[in-house]
Amino acid sequence: MKQLITMMTFLLLVGPLSAHALTGMLERMQKGLSSRFQVEIVKTPSGEGFFELTGGGKRVTVRANSKLNAATGINWYLKYYCHSSYSFCEDQPVSFSLPMPVVNERRTTSLNLNFYMNYCTFSYTTAFWDWKRWEREIDLMALNGITMPMAMVGTEVVWRNTLRQFGYTDTEIKEFLCGPAYFGWLLMGNLENIGGPLPDEWFKRQEMLQKKIVKRMREYGMQPVFQGFFGMVPASLSAKFPQARIVPQGLWNSLNRPPVLDPSDPLFTRMAGVWYAEYEKLYGKADVFGGDLFHEGGKTGGIDITDAAAQVQQAMLTYNPKAIWAIQAWGGNPKEALLAGLKKENTLVVDLCAEFWDNWRKRKGFGGFPWLWSHLTNYGGNIGLHGRLDAIAKGSVEARNDADAVVSMCGTSATPEGIEVNPVVFDLGNEMRWRSESPDMNQWMANYAQRRYGVDDSNLQDAWLLFYRTAYGTYEGHRRPSESVFCALPSLKGRKITASAWSQCKIFYDPALYASGVELFLQSAGRLADSETYRYDAVDLVRQYLADLGREAYYNFVDAYTAKDTAKFDYWSTRFLNLMADQDALLSTHNRFFVGRWIDMARSCSTDPQIQDLYEHNARMLIGTWTENESSVRDYAHKEWGGMIRDYYLPRWTNYIVYLKALLQGQKVEAPDSYPAEKVWVNAHNTYRLNPEAHPVQTAKQLFEKYNGK
Repeated sequence: MKQLITMMTFLLLVGPLSAHALTGMLERMQKGLSSRFQVEIVKTPSGEGFFELTGGGKRVTVRANSKLNAATGINWYLKYYCHSSYSFCEDQPVSFSLPMPVVNERRTTSLNLNFYMNYCTFSYTTAFWDWKRWEREIDLMALNGITMPMAMVGTEVVWRNTLRQFGYTDTEIKEFLCGPAYFGWLLMGNLENIGGPLPDEWFKRQEMLQKKIVKRMREYGMQPVFQGFFGMVPASLSAKFPQARIVPQGLWNSLNRPPVLDPSDPLFTRMAGVWYAEYEKLYGKADVFGGDLFHEGGKTGGIDITDAAAQVQQAMLTYNPKAIWAIQAWGGNPKEALLAGLKKENTLVVDLCAEFWDNWRKRKGFGGFPWLWSHLTNYGGNIGLHGRLDAIAKGSVEARNDADAVVSMCGTSATPEGIEVNPVVFDLGNEMRWRSESPDMNQWMANYAQRRYGVDDSNLQDAWLLFYRTAYGTYEGHRRPSESVFCALPSLKGRKITASAWSQCKIFYDPALYASGVELFLQSAGRLADSETYRYDAVDLVRQYLADLGREAYYNFVDAYTAKDTAKFDYWSTRFLNLMADQDALLSTHNRFFVGRWIDMARSCSTDPQIQDLYEHNARMLIGTWTENESSVRDYAHKEWGGMIRDYYLPRWTNYIVYLKALLQGQKVEAPDSYPAEKVWVNAHNTYRLNPEAHPVQTAKQLFEKYNGK
């Protein structure tokens, strides 16, 4: 652990110490904001991170021992003294009409690392981002002290360049690689050849984009995490190298997994050498690499796991003696046999879902391997309100106070499958690296409400306390967001219904208590209707309220059907469909809750109509059927988005309810199969546009009043 931390600290201290990167960040956040700060980067002999905030009036001085710590200090000041906030779910900017508040505060941390993102994030959220959106995200990373972000854009170019040197034509390479929306799972070794073939222009686009991304990350002092070569290879490699020991991996959710090249095979060493050389030619030298052997299953096929792990790491170290292998702790991995082959000083274990599973505790700090406490929070990019705030507030603190775990604990992390949702969770999670004690959450929530909207409003503060006690509560058995039944495949499963195969639609909180929070929140609609953060939250909070009512209506019409009560069935099924239509109308008032935004991002990646259609197909399939043929991941990435509720989910529920009503009337009818219609939607290219006449806050308020008390 000491070598890992020393390496990171050294790199930050000897790099360029100018604050130019921070000046650009502040100006992009808000024009003129950089003039309000004096940034001083200083060298310190210890490995402890710090920032100091002093001054006020016209300018505040931020002193820190790295640019990232200085950016964190700026963000701390903006949040707690200026009552402003910047997030991927809208901003509450600083008011320049007031002098900068006086401050004298110093914060330190012994946790020097902050890892960010998940392989899935590069599919569920960032697949079609352009440089402007990436630039914004990297600025947010800096503000939140992210030291070690995953940087997986452009890995397809590394694959292309590597495979060319092993006898592959470009056509064969494209038969291995997947479409833009599916790279997360290719990199994890879960699938190949889905959603493609990639056009030549995509490689050029991603290479240029990644070069900008890593350049900016390095300007801040971040260490981008590149993809390591861990043995996953194309299935076609065995035909080109029949003597190589290549182990088939079977299926992952009905899809063929790429095989694994035994790391003890001489071909592995050759391919790894080419891989790292090509990576550096494209994007520069890296010190941290991701990649996981036998992620979510797979077959060892007689491979010695301990020896394989040692060989994978040795290939990294041959390329870069300082290399760190960042490994996901997920689903029983990394196994003890794998860790047994690794050098601790060159390994970092990211405990992917510590807010629920506490693997760090069960495994006693991973036996002394450097590790990070991480919350996952989001699955599939779903947008249900969720975040185990108490677990996040307490988890890393408990680890710091655990005699076994603290020995090798290096920092914190956020590893969501999707982002641009639930900003409160990431706000708290990134703070915890700088807190040795859990905050008073009642006070923290009140502060959050004030900075989220820039006003001292008791209704908003009380509302957020109720959201903390309900949707953002920490409950036993509640790992994932409670799914919306609107997005579930129609059935009579009742309280066992799910939208995806691994979650639940039930809620763990009192919906009436949550509704009272929404009512309090909307009492401030008059004064805040034009606030971007308030608009976003008004839509999001009422969206959840309508989804909760939909769950109640569904349970009631299922019970009525079982009891053969036609009148009650008609009432509750009609209410259910009306709630879906109203939710769609609400979501169609705000671009961030609208399927058109996702599709437009995909199409904007090209100017060629045929290629645009390919990208759109990727975008639609991922959030719909997920695969070309029916599989268990169908609806995993379901979205409560305007346009999609109307065209994808509402028709299948309408048809199913018509079917149930016919059965109640004694008719003999076949159950509807919605899959063909879903495939039609996935392959369609119709255009979606927001409702220009509807105001997000007014619509949210009207719909809440329509249903509240009924």
